[in-house]
Amino acid sequence: MLEFKGTYIHQQLGSFEKDWHIPELFTCYQPLAGEPLAVRLYAMQQMVYAAEEYFGELSEDGQLRYHFWKQLRTSRIEERKYKYSVKISDNYHWELTVNSEGLFYKDLNPMYSQMAGQLHEQLFSDFWFYGPLMPMPNLEDRKWAVSQIRNAFLQIGPVSQKHFELFEYPTLPIDRFWEDGDHNVKDFVNMRHFGLEHGSTNWHDGLVYLGFIPFERLLADPQGLERVITPAIRAEVLEHLSAKDKKPYRAPEDPTKAAMKEIYLSNGGMHHYIHREHGTDYSASPVDELIWKRELLDDVTQRLKTIDHYSGLSFIAQVMRHHGVPDIEAKFLAAAKQPNLKARQAIGQVLGEQRYDEAAAQVTLSLLEFEDESDYWRNYVFNSLGNMRENKAVQRFVIQCLKGDDETRFKKGVEVLMSWGIKGDTSLMDRDLWLSLNWQDACAADPHFNHALEKAIKLIESK
Repeated sequence: MLEFKGTYIHQQLGSFEKDWHIPELFTCYQPLAGEPLAVRLYAMQQMVYAAEEYFGELSEDGQLRYHFWKQLRTSRIEERKYKYSVKISDNYHWELTVNSEGLFYKDLNPMYSQMAGQLHEQLFSDFWFYGPLMPMPNLEDRKWAVSQIRNAFLQIGPVSQKHFELFEYPTLPIDRFWEDGDHNVKDFVNMRHFGLEHGSTNWHDGLVYLGFIPFERLLADPQGLERVITPAIRAEVLEHLSAKDKKPYRAPEDPTKAAMKEIYLSNGGMHHYIHREHGTDYSASPVDELIWKRELLDDVTQRLKTIDHYSGLSFIAQVMRHHGVPDIEAKFLAAAKQPNLKARQAIGQVLGEQRYDEAAAQVTLSLLEFEDESDYWRNYVFNSLGNMRENKAVQRFVIQCLKGDDETRFKKGVEVLMSWGIKGDTSLMDRDLWLSLNWQDACAADPHFNHALEKAIKLIESK
């Protein structure tokens, strides 16, 4: 049970009691452990508001995690399932589910569970900063999980990039094993190619427990693992991870430069925003900005392929246009080919705002492929056309609707003309014209209808 006490949370689990203060909540691994995942998620989201007053007192890690929870919009995460395997002597199968509550690892065989199908839950921040809770040997699997969460951030910036390090695990020809204890009780650590197993045995029961530690957590949280991983073991593991010129450590970054970089990335490198928000506090050098610009543009180009919400796509378009990225229209059109209709819908809107009229019409009209599945898409498309009066491609489409033999599209085309009139095109504010464009007269080839149609086409093409 949790009680919110303003600047801290009181937790009681049976006889166990603990007060979780803001600095610890935003820096430790597995905060509020023991509570249901949904309860922990809600608590972290609520404590962001309490932490605002104490932001300046938080450590650098605490501030980063504060921004993580402030910018994460879990409602944007649609449920996805992903199956993968872990091979030792046998193949162990896992199913990872990512949804708006967190990450759920289902142990199908099982590998680390008492029974098949047991779920292991992970909080978003624990995954983001410390790596996967359970083994994920393939780099592409870990990238997939990261991409599902990255879309949920309010904006592109340091927080969306500060996840655990993504790297190929070096080959391990043979497992390494460390053991400590006596003939009664022994603790052990076993390094496999996908991470570290730790456990304990005794003479009576044999294996008492077996747990998993990802390499990523060892790199990110050495102090939190000191009880299990001795300095000698850690040194050997780091030596292994340094194979193939991999460097698990990064030199400490200059705090001032790090702050400038955060400002630059979070504002998309757009100086009019930077100076509006930060004024003379921003003093990055042109050389640093050039380096950060490459990182920024690489990131937005990759995110364009996976993101599906309007605010993020609009920001990407602004960033690309500001920095003179070539073929922006083509890049967005390519992204619109993905099966995610929510993304295609947002891309059409963004292209229109950026004045890529032909492309905007192409993407928006493509959603009519799904009008038989749901009236929503037909209504959305024609409502959107009401805001695209001067778009030549839209004009041609509306004329096709008025001249065609589809009653529904004909009537929707007339509604678009009425919308254009109401929204400012006074030449189309003609009630008699609207009444003359009716489906019955069109089917009867009424001369008055033909005259009204010719007039409507001339008015449509006049802009």
